[in-house]
Amino acid sequence: MSAAEGSESPTFAGIDIGGTSIKWMIVDETGAILAQGAEPTRCEDVAAQVGNIGSRLACTHPGLVGVGLICPGLVDETAGTVVYAANLELRGVQLARAVEETSGVPTALMHDGRAAGLAEGLLGAGRGASSFLMMPIGTGISVALMLGDSLWSGATFSAGEVGHSPVFPGGEACRCGARGCLEVYASAKGIARRYEQATGEDVGAKAIEAGIGTDPVATEVWGTAVRALALSLTHMTLTVDVERIIIGGGLSHAGENLLRPLREELASMLTFRDAPEIVRASLGGAGGRWGAAILAARVGGSTCYEGWRP
Repeated sequence: MSAAEGSESPTFAGIDIGGTSIKWMIVDETGAILAQGAEPTRCEDVAAQVGNIGSRLACTHPGLVGVGLICPGLVDETAGTVVYAANLELRGVQLARAVEETSGVPTALMHDGRAAGLAEGLLGAGRGASSFLMMPIGTGISVALMLGDSLWSGATFSAGEVGHSPVFPGGEACRCGARGCLEVYASAKGIARRYEQATGEDVGAKAIEAGIGTDPVATEVWGTAVRALALSLTHMTLTVDVERIIIGGGLSHAGENLLRPLREELASMLTFRDAPEIVRASLGGAGGRWGAAILAARVGGSTCYEGWRP
């Protein structure tokens, strides 16, 4: 059903499927958030869980005309299929179809990092840049590459999967089967795990950030994360030469505690050229959900997102 055929005002659902939680929000044509929520991710049954969320949202919001799903991993956006997502234990799952069948609403799927990049490019910190690299850092790490007016997904949908690129070869084991991956050292989950490994204390990345400079273990774990991120960004800077680097996701809330040492580390590694500017994402940890909402508007046949100002 098109927006014009519905008796209710059109609404759009953005669903962000992460390794820890699934967050969703409903927006109207003006970009106003009408409702939002979250629940813990059941990694053993993600497709059914997301299908149930889609069904619930369609029932509680009769004007729903589009659903945008985003998740990490290798995502075939044309087919609406998760090719492989290590943190979600998904392989070859037609996630968009699962939601369409339960909700009866047109649904599209996008990689979470590219969705966050899409949102920052249209609505946030990427505006005005000829090219940028957007790195959301949360449970996992990925990158969206906006080159000109296009998001690059790659020949095998692997573009931006830098979280599973080894920064310290032969280092600690990653769930993907490799060793020394960026996510192991620099994701919020990886930072918390490495601190617990060293101290036996299960605290979150925010508490570790608060201990920088006073807690030697927190300082070391955070410093290693910054070095790992700077190594990854050095490789990407020298490969694609973007104008701007945008740091998003939950870890971006650390602000200058993350960005200042990251700028310094990146500048020290780029010996023969200036580093691109590094800025914090305007949309913070909500960038992915805004990207999912844009995707929902598109699959629902609307360009109303062009006027949104989160």
